[in-house]
Amino acid sequence: MTLFLIALAALSWTGLSLAVLAMVLRRVGTARQAAWRAVGIGLVVNSLSAWYAAPGEPVAAVILIILCHLLLLPALLLAAWREEQRGGPGL
Repeated sequence: MTLFLIALAALSWTGLSLAVLAMVLRRVGTARQAAWRAVGIGLVVNSLSAWYAAPGEPVAAVILIILCHLLLLPALLLAAWREEQRGGPGL
């Protein structure tokens, strides 16, 4: 149960941080570019943080971060696609 709650917290925090980062990066390029950049930056920063934060199980922590990012990538790309179809200002 504890592992499930940790994974759920990691997924929700990753989703929030990627959405905010993509919204900020939307000012620099297209919505699709912002989504990919947000996932790339989040993946690098969060993986390094998880690696150093979990001295006993660094590989498991990084795998959890990668899975969270991969689960949220389709949602970000779908939001970017919808934004490009509308022609609106951001994610």
